Amino acid sequence: MKSSKKRTLKKVFANVAIGLLIVTYFGNTIAGQFSGQINSFLGTSTSMTVTDGEDSGEYVRYYESAYSSVADLKEAGLAKAEEAEAEGAVLLKNNGVLPLKNPEVSLFGATATSPVYGGTGSGAVNTADAPSYVDALTESGLTVTNTALLDWYREEEYGRDFSSSGEEINEAKWSAIQKSDAASTFGNGEVAVFVVGRVGGEANDLKSTNHVDGGYNPLGADVSANSDYLMLNKNELGILAGLKELKDAGKISGIVVLINSANPVSAAFLNDETYGIDAAVWIGSVGQSGLYAVGDILSGAVNPSGSLPDTWWTNNLLNPAMSNFGVYTYTNANDYTYASSPAKYTSYVVYQEGIYVGYRYTETRYEDAVMGTAGVGDYVYNDVVAYPFGYGLSYTTFEMSDMQVEKSGTGTDTTYTVTVNVTNTGSVAGKKAVQVYAQKPYTDYDRENQIEKAAVELVGYGKTSLLEPGQSETVTASVPEYFLTSYDALGTGVYIMEDGTYYLTAADNSHEAANNILAAKGCTTADGMTSEGNASMTYTMDYTFGAQTYAQAYVTSLFASADINRYEGKGDNSVTYVSRSNWEDTLMLWADENEDGENDNYVKLSMTDQMYQDTILDAADIPENDDQWPVMGSDETNYSLIQLLQNEDASEIAYDDPMWEDLLNQLTYEDMSRLCAVGLRMTVSLESIGKPETLDHNGPSGVTQKYSAGPNGYANQTNDPDKDQTGTCYPCNGILAATMNDQLVQEVGELIGEDAMWAGYAGFYGSGLNIHRTPYAGRVFEYYSEDGILTGLIDTYETIGIQSKGVYVYNKHFALNDQELQRQGLGTWCNEQAMREIYLRAFELPIVNADAKCVMTAFNRIGAVWSGACDELLTSWLRGEAGMTGFAVTDMYEGDYMSKPHEVLAGNDIPDNFPGTTGTGVDTASGGDLGFEFAAYGPDGSIPNAQVARALRESSHRILYTVLHSRGMDGIGANTRIVTVTPRWQTALNVTQIALAALSVVAVVLLVADMVPGKKKKSNQ
Repeated sequence: MKSSKKRTLKKVFANVAIGLLIVTYFGNTIAGQFSGQINSFLGTSTSMTVTDGEDSGEYVRYYESAYSSVADLKEAGLAKAEEAEAEGAVLLKNNGVLPLKNPEVSLFGATATSPVYGGTGSGAVNTADAPSYVDALTESGLTVTNTALLDWYREEEYGRDFSSSGEEINEAKWSAIQKSDAASTFGNGEVAVFVVGRVGGEANDLKSTNHVDGGYNPLGADVSANSDYLMLNKNELGILAGLKELKDAGKISGIVVLINSANPVSAAFLNDETYGIDAAVWIGSVGQSGLYAVGDILSGAVNPSGSLPDTWWTNNLLNPAMSNFGVYTYTNANDYTYASSPAKYTSYVVYQEGIYVGYRYTETRYEDAVMGTAGVGDYVYNDVVAYPFGYGLSYTTFEMSDMQVEKSGTGTDTTYTVTVNVTNTGSVAGKKAVQVYAQKPYTDYDRENQIEKAAVELVGYGKTSLLEPGQSETVTASVPEYFLTSYDALGTGVYIMEDGTYYLTAADNSHEAANNILAAKGCTTADGMTSEGNASMTYTMDYTFGAQTYAQAYVTSLFASADINRYEGKGDNSVTYVSRSNWEDTLMLWADENEDGENDNYVKLSMTDQMYQDTILDAADIPENDDQWPVMGSDETNYSLIQLLQNEDASEIAYDDPMWEDLLNQLTYEDMSRLCAVGLRMTVSLESIGKPETLDHNGPSGVTQKYSAGPNGYANQTNDPDKDQTGTCYPCNGILAATMNDQLVQEVGELIGEDAMWAGYAGFYGSGLNIHRTPYAGRVFEYYSEDGILTGLIDTYETIGIQSKGVYVYNKHFALNDQELQRQGLGTWCNEQAMREIYLRAFELPIVNADAKCVMTAFNRIGAVWSGACDELLTSWLRGEAGMTGFAVTDMYEGDYMSKPHEVLAGNDIPDNFPGTTGTGVDTASGGDLGFEFAAYGPDGSIPNAQVARALRESSHRILYTVLHSRGMDGIGANTRIVTVTPRWQTALNVTQIALAALSVVAVVLLVADMVPGKKKKSNQ
């Protein structure tokens, strides 16, 4: 009996020991894969620097901070975040209620108890020290009279924080509010402030069906339950209606709506008399300190001056992009088989609207309606647009006058300098943005070659300083002639300017711009204009060019394969893009033919054999080996990386200097493959050339990790007492774009760069440059605008600021990653004109104007090919036409449909992952034949390929050059060596694994010994 119990205990001991060993083994493996992030979190590293000789003990810095402590930096960051919110918030409506005359307000709405500070995923905000609405309004001198109602909200678990889903607004019914014990705390003459909140984030888009039981829905009848996340639901509208009753009864003096959402909501309710809304302010997501600015806007301490970076629709479903927004499956997808998730190969979306995104659609169709163009169809502007792109009110009034245009330069360097006099004609101080729009002639050549041109396009902007009443200022905007060109994909294959009349106009917003140009053409309200335009604020250019005047020798058509109509393997597929030559027959609008809440009106495509082949990246796509191996592992020179920073005369050593060839010759194949295979928010160290490990931060709204994140950050080097604080999170990028203030945005960038310096980061995964194609994209908060030029120009200045601190910027997600749902492998089909003029323009401008160093590629496909392995995108356009000098990292690497050899061959340099290998073997765990490691293509590998080796060499060159000219080299001097070390956490895991292995062996031995029968003792007879 005792023997049986002992044996049972030994079995339990063995099972526990072995189980713990297995858990520790896999935990150790996973920890190894994410060692960069663990080291970042703990402030440790897998390498250390050792400085010998005269430099011993001296810490070298290549970029100096403007701040002496974390406390000073944090104070500056919070102040700048508040300033950005103050200048970016947009006053949508105001009948005189704002600024508040009475400091007493009551707060309503689920979001009044849980503000939207940022997005989810990489945009999450540390809200520990962020103010509540009550805190912010109180700080601004206002008194919130109904805090008891907000307590009731929490007690009854109303509000976004208490809902079962992030896309559910758990709003209280008005009847329940009236019956609550807190009902007596409002309705005493104060102004009611109703907060509308919506939040988005990575990996999911927002619900966009037409199911809105009781919601505001101009498209049709109310059905089902609150499914359109960007429409106000029945309970929210019920509160507004209840407040209107209180106002009519004289119990409150006004109704103000705050829209605390980066994503524009369907806005018809704001102007519906049913709800009696007196004023409305779009505040986006506010970052850590932006709510203080909101309080100041309400009180009048701040005069709002923001301009909308997007069109605000009466109903978002009237946006033509909505009919082809989402995830669609090729009709015959089941005819093909895949080794992994079929959705990553068989899902697609078509940008059928072409260039007519946002205001390019609303204003162009409006002009055509006014001009009486054939085929325009039934279009009433005010039924579609609640607030136009660029719109924004003020507490004062301004007059723009004396528009002057001066042309300078020649050829592709031609620039138009636009100056406008702005006068504050009101009674309080304020700022004013001047927006410059262009119109290009729409000709027979365009119709023949399917070139589309919008009625107005933003081409520049400027902003006044704070003007006192009666004060004037001349605002200047520079417009490159390049912005007046159009891309001719089917004809010349270049950017062209055609014969005809070109217009420039300075205006308050896109709609005023359209009206100004219509007025210059002789139109009035009698022709159907919504208001009279100002022809004096237009500049007309009548040019005779010939259709190829602006042709650039270095530009050629690159993206035929992204357009299903030009794709060689298209089969029977085709798409009719929206054309202003025939709106009625080309426009696709969201339609629910089956009344099931789903759109039925979209482009239907089928998979073809060529598509099937192009979606799969395998060994068959690797070019044949040409045996032209680069020099590897040479000992003819012994350069360290820091020696290539500058010459003895302090001049920079150029990228193509022969010294680089010598250093690259020193690298072994293993060095290169390791450098290009490990990149999860980091670049690895290379002892052989003294390259340190560097860390990257995943943005986009600021450095939101602890200042102690990296061992070479200022906070760790100075052992700052506040190093465990987190960096500043800024308002959403839409708010930054709405400022139209380049200097302010550059200052935000400088502070993000400072935070990175103090936290130990060399690279910043941001900013987000995808387009607000629709309001429902999950990461609208990360991106700036529906407009490619505004996006690119604003990010130019944020990039200048960040990179001035030695932190290289990875603008993302390159490219056409304009939705989140099923982004992995989504086939994105778009015509080349729209790609170049909108989606790529956003990435182009920061590269050309700010030398933006890096990009993060996207999960999606360009047509059928994964964007991270698209040679036309990454080499021909990015490094060729745009001229980017740095390197590219993938979005989080997924080996089942991505491939590392294919990515480096195309010009994508590192994966955003840590595969658990250093390039010495095939990573079969990440997808077998679809996830080849570089070592398989090495000189001793099973599939030797010199082209892969040459691609690795060039990728290594880009990475090393970029890191060398960054703050990642802080601490590295002429006599510094890199030494590999094992972090303490890794040592602890290793020791634990060894100890458990030993215990497991002992347990098994004891168990086996107990189970083996021993010799029986002889009995005495």
